[in-house]
Amino acid sequence: MGWFERQCRGRDPGEVAKEHARYVRAAGVDRALDGLAGPYGLRRFIVRFSSQGGDVVLDALDTEALSHGGGPPPPDRGGAAVGHLLSMLLRLQRNMSTGPVWSRGAIGYVRDADGRTNLQIHFDDDADQLVLASLPAPGPPGHPLEDPAVDVMLRSWDGPMQELHARSAAVTPDWEAWEVIEDRTLVLYWGGGPDGPPPSDSRRARCRTLATFEARTSRFTWRCGAPLFDEQVFGVEGFPATLDAAMQLTLLAGARLRAGWLFLQPYDEFGSVLIVAVFES
Repeated sequence: MGWFERQCRGRDPGEVAKEHARYVRAAGVDRALDGLAGPYGLRRFIVRFSSQGGDVVLDALDTEALSHGGGPPPPDRGGAAVGHLLSMLLRLQRNMSTGPVWSRGAIGYVRDADGRTNLQIHFDDDADQLVLASLPAPGPPGHPLEDPAVDVMLRSWDGPMQELHARSAAVTPDWEAWEVIEDRTLVLYWGGGPDGPPPSDSRRARCRTLATFEARTSRFTWRCGAPLFDEQVFGVEGFPATLDAAMQLTLLAGARLRAGWLFLQPYDEFGSVLIVAVFES
């Protein structure tokens, strides 16, 4: 009889599993695992830990690279993510100390390309049964940003991307209003605008709407209507990302389109951004 069966003692196993899941959420272990896994990408790994001298320590991190990208968590330079996870596991142990007591455990963490996660947590003798092969395989497809072709493109277009970034940073955002007409014309207004008094000045430029980055959900979405180029990363409409990754992708797209500069405009209270390629002529 394993650890979990001993906790049931005639109770419904489903209810016992829900009770244990509540312990995990209350201690913040699930959120700490998300932090260890990084902001996006396919993940499949096992964290093995044990109680030693009134603390919880990391015994092993079982990982393997997936053929279609991802698998292990990103490098944890400085160990902050692992340290936070161990603190949450210690909180979990203390919360469970008057009920389902354990001295060691293993947590399997799986995340797919769209950010959906699956946790499997086992304690004491049950932990020995958890192996990578028993965890579900996330993907294919892989996460677009973990496609090796993306790194190749970023390296090969590094010079034009830096030039585009410099030109974009040199644009002074002193306009008072703006609008994008049919995703093809950017109009900047001074002293007024389309929804206010007549402007004292306005300028038009040919443009192409590229993407949005939603800060609250950390989601990048292409807004081009059709893929800009043939590579996979341009064909997946939306996926989890960071603002830095969003800027890298749109700089890459803008450089390949030979844009003059990138127009970035926050559009909600959470800091979400519209990104538009602007052409000089």
